[in-house]
Amino acid sequence: MKISIINGSQKTGESNTGNILERLKGLLNQENEINVFNCGLKQLTNEMFNTIISGDVIILMFPLFVHSLPSNTLRMLIELENNIKKQQKKELIMYTIINNGFYEGKQNYIAFEIIKNWCEQTGVIFGGGIGQGAGEMIGRTKHLPKDKDLFKSLTCALQIMIKNMELKKPVEIQYLCPNFPRFLWRFMGARNWNNLAKNNGLNKRDILRRL
Repeated sequence: MKISIINGSQKTGESNTGNILERLKGLLNQENEINVFNCGLKQLTNEMFNTIISGDVIILMFPLFVHSLPSNTLRMLIELENNIKKQQKKELIMYTIINNGFYEGKQNYIAFEIIKNWCEQTGVIFGGGIGQGAGEMIGRTKHLPKDKDLFKSLTCALQIMIKNMELKKPVEIQYLCPNFPRFLWRFMGARNWNNLAKNNGLNKRDILRRL
């Protein structure tokens, strides 16, 4: 099977999307032909689009931006749609993995509706996917031992998606939260923001001040 993974993060270095991508790659059968593309800062070339369209499966991954897609990901989808229609490619299926900075993965539901509508417009099968919350924690906790992994549910969801992907069957969207109490997540987040503000010469009052 020929699988194209598209990373929609704008970051050129380590990112939350990239951390999920590495977790995904570790679960995929390496007998598959796996191609990874990044549409963060540079648009994909025609050769890259041809590789994606000639495959069997697309896995689109990106961070949530204002309950929607990053502009670079949207631009890539417009070009991908044009190429698919031009080549009249059939039987492509797209799975989507979206991460956000909120605790709840459900915050990704509007972005999933956008992807679903794009698939219907383009003639691509909407394969469902995974909406992961608390994305900022993924990179910071990736070195924890497996028995203390706060994102075990993500690994399970990826395994289910891969199993369906091998049959080219859609999967129900799973909205996930970390295996970590929400009040502790909120406390740690507030402390982190306060520390960042202090390092930049601000105080707590400055953070709460309304413009």
